[in-house]
Amino acid sequence: MPTRLSIVVLASPTSVLTWQTRPGMAQSQNIWDGAFTAAQVERGHQRFTNVCRRCHNDDLNGSERGPALRGAKFLSDWETQDLGRLFAKIKDSMPPDSPSSLPDEEYVDVLTYILQANSFPAGKEPLTTARLESFAIVGKTPGASRDLPNFRLVQVVGCLTPGADNTWSLTHTTAPVVSTDQPSTPASLKDAAAQPLGSQAFRLIGVNSFQPEAHKGQKMQARGLLYRAPNKDRINVVSLEVVDSNCLN
Repeated sequence: MPTRLSIVVLASPTSVLTWQTRPGMAQSQNIWDGAFTAAQVERGHQRFTNVCRRCHNDDLNGSERGPALRGAKFLSDWETQDLGRLFAKIKDSMPPDSPSSLPDEEYVDVLTYILQANSFPAGKEPLTTARLESFAIVGKTPGASRDLPNFRLVQVVGCLTPGADNTWSLTHTTAPVVSTDQPSTPASLKDAAAQPLGSQAFRLIGVNSFQPEAHKGQKMQARGLLYRAPNKDRINVVSLEVVDSNCLN
């Protein structure tokens, strides 16, 4: 079913959030609290050894036949993606000579083995196909500051400031951090409000549908696709939310 746009109005009368959601999308859970069991990892290890090692090697570092399934590049490629997408990728393409030939439960077991190899911890509840979209691949310290590539989904907090020709920017912003495609919670917006302002600025693209004139000078959280170029730092906005009515805070 195609992605659709939903609009959610938060408890604060000045807070406006728009977000792309999938119908029936599950509530996000913290993958670092344990998304799978040790027993699943053991079964996944056995299946990986039987089916996957020929292309990805025993250490999951990949070969000329298959990419690495662990390490910085793998995590960067899949960061912020929910486990349902990684599961679908594995099932639809593996093994290469007979994709989708294993039961879903075995693909889930292989997925848990890959997750453990990337240092995600086991927990008490098994991972099932029904729970895949409840977990996203995120760093242990979500949004840790680092250089981010263009077109990565990010969030920043700053002052909503008008410019020439009906343009809008966030000024005095925090550094952009990796975001997910899950809606904000009251707790995350409270955390955003507490963040100290910084020295960066981003032109907001596609922001007029969010009625920015109603929030001029307020402290806002913007999420969208990052684009950096000399004197042209921009964010293509998919979400704009009030975190504080006073940007001096």
